[in-house]
Amino acid sequence: MQSQISILSFFWQHIKPYKWFYLVMLIAPMVGSFYPFAYNYAIKLFVDTMVEKPSVHYSDFAGPLMLYLGAHLVLNIAWRIGDIAEWKSEPYVRRSILSSSYDYVQHHSYGFFQENFTGALSSRIKGILDGYDNFWGEIHHGFFAKFFSIIVNFAALAWLNVNLGIFIFAWGVFYISLMTRLSVKLNKLSFEETESCYLRIREISDKIMNILSLFSFSGRKRELNNLYHQITSDFVPKQIKVYRYYFKMQVLMGILFILMFSFLLLYMVYLRIHGMVSIGDFSFVFGIALVIADDIWHVTLSMQDFSRNMGDLMSALTIVSIPHQNLDKENAIPLVIKSPTVEFRGLSFSYSEKESFFQDLNLTIKAGEKIGLVGASGAGKSSLVNVLLRYFPYKEGDIFIGGENIKDVTQDSLREQIAVIPQDTLLFHRTLMENIRYGKPEATDKEVIKASKKAHLHEDIITLPHQYNTEVGERGVKLSGGQRQRVAIARAILKDAPILVLDEATSALDSHTEQLIQESLDFLMNDKKKTVIAIAHRLSTLKHADRIIVLEKGKIVEEGDHVTLIADPKSVYKRLWELQQI
Repeated sequence: MQSQISILSFFWQHIKPYKWFYLVMLIAPMVGSFYPFAYNYAIKLFVDTMVEKPSVHYSDFAGPLMLYLGAHLVLNIAWRIGDIAEWKSEPYVRRSILSSSYDYVQHHSYGFFQENFTGALSSRIKGILDGYDNFWGEIHHGFFAKFFSIIVNFAALAWLNVNLGIFIFAWGVFYISLMTRLSVKLNKLSFEETESCYLRIREISDKIMNILSLFSFSGRKRELNNLYHQITSDFVPKQIKVYRYYFKMQVLMGILFILMFSFLLLYMVYLRIHGMVSIGDFSFVFGIALVIADDIWHVTLSMQDFSRNMGDLMSALTIVSIPHQNLDKENAIPLVIKSPTVEFRGLSFSYSEKESFFQDLNLTIKAGEKIGLVGASGAGKSSLVNVLLRYFPYKEGDIFIGGENIKDVTQDSLREQIAVIPQDTLLFHRTLMENIRYGKPEATDKEVIKASKKAHLHEDIITLPHQYNTEVGERGVKLSGGQRQRVAIARAILKDAPILVLDEATSALDSHTEQLIQESLDFLMNDKKKTVIAIAHRLSTLKHADRIIVLEKGKIVEEGDHVTLIADPKSVYKRLWELQQI
């Protein structure tokens, strides 16, 4: 019950601005619920008129004819008005659901995206939209319309014969109650089936994203066999459980309907034999009974489909019910930097609760200072930058930029003041112009080209058939690693932020390109207004840094300039330097 309420509340927040249009849309199925009564009662009047009168005239059929045509006219008007209300509301509700679901997902923490596959997340967002269509479809012209029709036709039977009305009503209550209870189990089985399906989609997404590894290691057959085994051992059995349970419900439904119609037929024959009903009444009762039976059958099927769809929807909705982590404070303010100083005070951070990575780390970086972060893999270089960018929350301590505690400012404004050139650049499946302009959305084409020239990317772009309008493919796969890296550098140049972070910025480049890029990086690093934090395995790129910070297991073990550190024969930096000279 709680899950159903949460589904209703989720959809209501999107439907609420258009509630009057949705109310208008519900009028049509409500009006349509009276149509079977009007139609069958018109048939009753036709039959009774022809049976009871020896000779008939056109005027004798005026009443039933007007009832029949009037019902048609009113029904069509109601549905056409509903159509107008539909196009004035539903597209905007779908827009709201899709955009808000995406927005909720994109505000999850960085760690959330490390734990979840993009394909599975995209599939769940689509599942929410599909769930809305199924949900509203059942209410509008499925379950709701049929249920209202059943009530109207129950009343019609009771009006004609109280005993018939009581019997059909009692049977309907028993039948729907039983099917509702059975549908709860179907809902649970469908949820388990859907969760298994999402797991398989997540695995397929992982395989596709690593397709180059499948090619390189001849792993396509192996991965297919693994997927086939997982589908066979988990997804197929859960799907068969749903089918079997659904089959049992269908058999039970058929038996109950046969019993109901058998009683109805015998009782109507009894009434006719004793002259208690007319021929028209007989046709009216069976016409209405067939409508009720058909409606109840469809309500049951709708309940079963609704249960399966709600199971799918509940599974999809998990991505918008997981609480956000590492959010901005309610009173967070935009960060305005007057002086790009960076200060870590007593910083403690860990990726898990069991072990701590940084403990009471202190580091001050002056405005305009160029520092290098070095150390073996896992020493904490990238972790320090990730914490600075608030990709991960930290336990204790504070980080100040320009004297402002970054916990007190909005994350977006914080990251607007920091340009990052990452080690591995992933691009949007858009044009080169759009990807470079991402560093400064309002930049002109001339500014983009100027930044590309400084990054030594322009000469590559102009050789492409569509030049700056060339699409780079998913994640930028159409470009080389060096070209993607230069796109990142061009973005940083265009952004012109007061703090620059270089995370192995030349790692993906060949020696010739590295030399060209180093010139661009020198241009950035020599800007006295910029504070630069550079992570590098190639220590030669840090020779001219103002200060080099050496990290080991999350601790600062040495600091100084290149000349000072290299002069100490026992220093960690000197050992790392000598290893690179071999």
